[in-house]
Amino acid sequence: MPRSILSLIRRLRDDEGGLTAVEYAVLGAIVVAAIVVVGASFQSGLGTAFGKIFTGA
Repeated sequence: MPRSILSLIRRLRDDEGGLTAVEYAVLGAIVVAAIVVVGASFQSGLGTAFGKIFTGA
């Protein structure tokens, strides 16, 4: 029994798949945050542009 537990602990320690998933999750969060920031700025500029088009200014 203890031998199988040690074997399990060694396999979990050497497994890097979980670390890769965390890295992708962090990268995804950064990309989403960047899209939100750029989107808010773009929305404001787009609203101004359409306002000028439709008012004839």
